[in-house]
Amino acid sequence: MRRAAERRGSAWARRLRSADEEAGNAWLFMAYTLTALACATETVAKLGVAGGLSFADALCAFAFVGLLSFAAFRPVSGAAAALVWWMALCVAPVGLPSGMMLGALLAVGVLGYAHRGVGAIAAAAAVLVWACSRGGLDVGALLFGQGGSSTSAYDTATPSEPPEPSQPLEPSPEPSPQPGGHTILGAVTLNGVVPVLALFAGFLIGGVAARWGHERDRLESGLRLRRQRERAARDIHDYVSNDLAYVILRLDRDIADGRTVGADELRGLRAAAAKALGHTHEVIALIERGDGDEAADGDERMPGNRPAGMGEALRRQCEPWESRLRTLGFEGQTIIVEQPGAEIGGETRELLDGLLGELYANIGRHADPAGGYVLTVRLSPSGVDVALADTASARSPDALSSGTGLARYRTRIERMGGSMRVNGGEPNGGTGGEWSLAVTIPTA
Repeated sequence: MRRAAERRGSAWARRLRSADEEAGNAWLFMAYTLTALACATETVAKLGVAGGLSFADALCAFAFVGLLSFAAFRPVSGAAAALVWWMALCVAPVGLPSGMMLGALLAVGVLGYAHRGVGAIAAAAAVLVWACSRGGLDVGALLFGQGGSSTSAYDTATPSEPPEPSQPLEPSPEPSPQPGGHTILGAVTLNGVVPVLALFAGFLIGGVAARWGHERDRLESGLRLRRQRERAARDIHDYVSNDLAYVILRLDRDIADGRTVGADELRGLRAAAAKALGHTHEVIALIERGDGDEAADGDERMPGNRPAGMGEALRRQCEPWESRLRTLGFEGQTIIVEQPGAEIGGETRELLDGLLGELYANIGRHADPAGGYVLTVRLSPSGVDVALADTASARSPDALSSGTGLARYRTRIERMGGSMRVNGGEPNGGTGGEWSLAVTIPTA
């Protein structure tokens, strides 16, 4: 039993510590500090003054100031302790600095930020305690109806006792709060329970709204981070990995043929390696920049951003890949058809750019050079259709492929409402045979 109680206590302590870490920030620290300073200043000003605070009252007020100072470092724990102490002092026969209500309001807002249910209960309890003890609320009238047995400290004389004629009524030189009123720091007077209730409700709603805003910002930040990671992984796979795989395939071909690498081939390999290095620098810049502006990057990578001439831009984009495949012994054909009215958005352009590079790279890694290939791209007003047919190689898979490229593109295409269908032998080697792919990307 004792161990179970200790575990429950430890769990609550961890929850409070976690809530303190989530709620802590510089603005809240400043708010707690200023409120504590205001309460301490008012306490010192009223200490020993006629009609002010006694020494015992000042001790209670400084204890509240200490709890606010603690709350500046542990916002939620300190807010709960300060609010409980404030409610206890409300029912105790002690004088309170008016500024203590500011601390109670701030505590309710912080508790509402930490948990809206807890904040609502705390606000209701604080208003009820203040209204019944110092707000002039007649509990007897609430419980027993008019004429109940309970009386309020602010009750006036009964109508049967007429005022003495020897005491003429004189207007007060300064207006005073109505029964149940409360003046905060001598500046704002709250008459009755309703204004105090509105203040506590306002601070509670403010705390809950601040939590919703922070949660929204956190979700947006997490989404941006996830997109950034996906973009970095995609760029590494589509560009760096493909360029390095091409270099390795060229070297493997030379080794298998027993040929001596010539100067032209060395220059080509160096260009591929330099391109891979350049893409690596782009990925590093993307990570350091911290934003995932895919549309802007996609516009830079895809030549010809205007709807007209998109087919010609694709042909220019495919020529370097076709040249690479020819150096690896592949003979194939790329067919690009652009229908009138075809228009492709920035996200689709970026997706198509990467997909074509992935398909050409997969031909070099997984297809049989003797079987050739045919790649067709059709641009139409309804979207983009891509088809590829080649002969899968029967060689065993190696470290040149992670096997996740097409799966990653399938996820992105289906997210945009498109589809990807693959038929035939596995492109990662093994069975061999004819292999085909069909992709449909609708217009966004």
